[in-house]
Amino acid sequence: MCGIYGFSGFDEDGLLDRMARVQIHRGPDGEGRYERPGFQMGMRRLSIIDLAGGWQPVFNEDRTCAVVLNGEIYNYRELRSQLEGLGHSFASLSDTETLVHGYEQWGLEGLLSRLNGMFAFCLRDERSGDTFIARDRTGQKPLYYHHASGRFLFASEAKSILQSRHVPARCRTSAIDAYLCLRNVPEPATMFEGIDMLPAAHFLKLSRSGSLSIQRYWEVPLTDGNYASDEACFEEFEALWDDAIRLHMRSDVPVGAYLSGGVDSSLVVAGMTKVTSGISTYSIGFNSPIDETKDAEATARFLGTNHHTIHVQPADFNLLPKIVWHMDRPVGDALIIAFYQLAEGAAKDLKVVLGGEGADECFAGYDFLKKLLTANRLGPAAPLAGNILKAIPHQVLNHFFHFPADLGSQGKKRGVDFLLNYRRRHLMANFYALRTLWSEEERRSLYAPSMKDFAGESWIPHERPLPPGTARSLQQAPMLDRLLRLQFDEWLQDWALIRQDKNTMAHSLEYRLPFLDHRLIELAFRMPPHLKLRGRTDKWIERRLADKAFAGMPSNPPGHRPKIPFFLPLEFFFEHPAFKNLVADTLSDSQIKARGYFDPAAVRALLTRMESREFLYLKQVMSLVILELWHRAFIDGKGPDA
Repeated sequence: MCGIYGFSGFDEDGLLDRMARVQIHRGPDGEGRYERPGFQMGMRRLSIIDLAGGWQPVFNEDRTCAVVLNGEIYNYRELRSQLEGLGHSFASLSDTETLVHGYEQWGLEGLLSRLNGMFAFCLRDERSGDTFIARDRTGQKPLYYHHASGRFLFASEAKSILQSRHVPARCRTSAIDAYLCLRNVPEPATMFEGIDMLPAAHFLKLSRSGSLSIQRYWEVPLTDGNYASDEACFEEFEALWDDAIRLHMRSDVPVGAYLSGGVDSSLVVAGMTKVTSGISTYSIGFNSPIDETKDAEATARFLGTNHHTIHVQPADFNLLPKIVWHMDRPVGDALIIAFYQLAEGAAKDLKVVLGGEGADECFAGYDFLKKLLTANRLGPAAPLAGNILKAIPHQVLNHFFHFPADLGSQGKKRGVDFLLNYRRRHLMANFYALRTLWSEEERRSLYAPSMKDFAGESWIPHERPLPPGTARSLQQAPMLDRLLRLQFDEWLQDWALIRQDKNTMAHSLEYRLPFLDHRLIELAFRMPPHLKLRGRTDKWIERRLADKAFAGMPSNPPGHRPKIPFFLPLEFFFEHPAFKNLVADTLSDSQIKARGYFDPAAVRALLTRMESREFLYLKQVMSLVILELWHRAFIDGKGPDA
């Protein structure tokens, strides 16, 4: 694990040093660099595998290929064995070295098809003059780039690219509408003008001439039938799960885990106990009614882990400017405070932890999927259902929504809008509409006059067509699998994973996710839908495995616990001075006018509505606070102390 960076097509004195220095938190153990006329790349190292010999860049035998890697190649031992059998000589025991030899042997696409890992790497081939950059299948590791006027820069963090005098920090104003809708900007765009993300499951080729091309190398598979039996699916799932845990625990330093009260992380830790003992686990709580720490502690006692509970305090809101700087891209969710504090606690003891992200995306863990499926079944009757919903008080609706916060009038309004407009929207637009924080109407009302034309849905992409060799058409694939597939295009990497990567790496902590082993993902999409969602029971096959793993647990085992959405309960922090002062400082009339995006009167009205403590109003306020903090950190150049 480390941070990588580099540039091509120009020279700039001291740039590589500045790019390294600004992301030293990703790799405090050392630095490596590769410098040639017109091309330079480097890395900051967090030593985890081959502590003595795993320094980068790594070369092939004749030093014509060099690579820097951020991440881990979990199956490096198996790849090394194959490559040595084919005549390659290794100079280290690191996972990174498999990349240069694998590229020589199989070419880039052949190499990528064989990799099991989380990664973003840059490989320079001096023979052809080509540079290749690749990102793992699910986007666990970020990779930003800038390409303009013959200059190319890349890095694990956008702030590294901003160290060049050729890349000014400017807001991509057109991305604000997506941010307000989703609380993130979907890749490949970012909130920075001129800086993009290399999408998950893609590689980039920069030729000697400076031309750039980007290509997808992996796809979530969809099927139109021909499933194996339920029992065969379960047996394959159990075997692959055990192997995924084994691979993800490969390390030359101790490995711990995040442990919530849910089934996902509980199953991760249960699998780890088959490999080793004395595991340290960590959970986060809020001292509120939604706190799952008691369930996590019960699971830890059953599994015999060395457990640590960390609680978010009201004063932790003072950390938000620093956290937003680490995030690079604004993610409008106060939960980033919890992720930051959890990582800080774990990093006091460890360099590596495992987590449970990815299970919900593979095995249908999110409640909004059920609502999308219901709307799809309603078909032409969806608008009628919307009108019926409109007539029901939201206090009554709370009993039918599996969410620990009060639905509120605005939550009800979202549901009504979703159903009334379901038939006119395409699938991705409906996927967004059910999750949106600000409706199109609300965004238009919020904007200053010069921004109002940005409010709309034209930026929402359509569902991607299927590649050859999968289901005969999208319409023939199961609707549940089509919805799950959408999550791998945006939700997973731009919402779930970025919050963990940026906050763990802020504390030099590596975060590994066995549920995102691509073999498990591919198996999940080969399973019949009822093994993922059966009636109202989500993650059915995963819960069956958890029942087996926790068969001796005396009460409330993880497989029987309902999924509780993980969110920071702002209503419990609402009255604390740290929260009040942060809102007053960032959303004052003068600040809103100076920034120029929003109507000060509309923001004032929102702050008045926030006093009701309604869930969505609080979240809307926090999204604006985080956007302002991002501007201060990057556009105003104030950095982590904004």
